This record gives sequence, structure tokens and C-alpha cells, in this order.
Amino acid sequence: MTTQIDTGATRNATGLTDSTHSSTSTSASRYDLDEEDTSPILLYRYRGGLQTSSQKDLCAWLDKDENFRVTKKEIPRLSSYVEVKRHDLFLPNEQVEYRNTPNYDSNLASIKIPAMAYWSRLILGGYDNLYIVSPETSPNSSVADDDSRRPSPWTTWGQDSLEDARLGAQDHAAVQ
Repeated sequence: MTTQIDTGATRNATGLTDSTHSSTSTSASRYDLDEEDTSPILLYRYRGGLQTSSQKDLCAWLDKDENFRVTKKEIPRLSSYVEVKRHDLFLPNEQVEYRNTPNYDSNLASIKIPAMAYWSRLILGGYDNLYIVSPETSPNSSVADDDSRRPSPWTTWGQDSLEDARLGAQDHAAVQ
């Protein structure tokens, strides 16, 4: 007699179990990260610097602060530098959308791969990708509220500004 253990796995149309597990981390599923992977990765924080972390730590950090997003860029095999371009900050669907913008291919940073990561990549094959963390931008983040409306020249210069400009021009002409 064989006993069957319920692993919680779902069966697909072929009757075999689906080996993928559902992620409890929203960032893991959103950015295709492995929340259980503790192997070292290179993490570049846009305008912040380079550090070594793990996908598990990265998922935890992204789940805490949803104002950031992560993209991956493959590290070339024999290269000690990685060029980060504007399109490297875009998610795959955004790359298609913004492909024709003027600054799509502009260079943002040149990242030097640390010696330990470089040699580990050459010898052991680790550090395949550079994980780039950048601020999340959305239409909601650029909507101005009542307190942050752009001031008009009228409100910043005041009503006497035209008079002040004439006086300043007359003073300047008198000096010359």
C-alpha cells in the first residue's frame, strides 16, 4: 500500500504536478526574483552605489518600500565594467513603449565590477546579472496636489515686479 502525501502542488492538464511554487512576495512575482535564493548578487542602486546582496534580501526590501523597482542587466563575461543606460531602468513592457524616445539609449552610469565578483564570474560562473534598483515612477507620482502647484510668474514676482524691472533697467543704464 502506498500513501499519498499532499504537497499542495496543483496538477496541470497532463496530470503532472506543477513544480513552480506560488510566491508570497509581491516583488518576487512582479520582478521575476527568487525570494528563497541567498546566493550573492551585485545590486546597483541608481544614483546610490554598488553593493552585494541576495535576491531574498532584495525581495524583502522591495516588499517594504514599493517606491522602488528592480531590473536585471546581464553582465558580459569578460568585462570588468557594465554600462547602465536609460533603457536598463525600464521594465520589458516599458522598453517597447519608450523605444523611440530621444534619451532611450543615453548612458547613465559606468559600473566597475568588484574584483571578487569579476573572478567569481570567470571561474565559478556566479554574478550573471547586475540588479538595478531605481525609483518607481507612475502617473500618480507625477500628479501635483494643491500644495505643490507650479507658481506662476505673477505670484512669484508680485504685482510691482514690472515697476521694479523698469527701475532696475534705468539704474543699469545710468551706470553705463
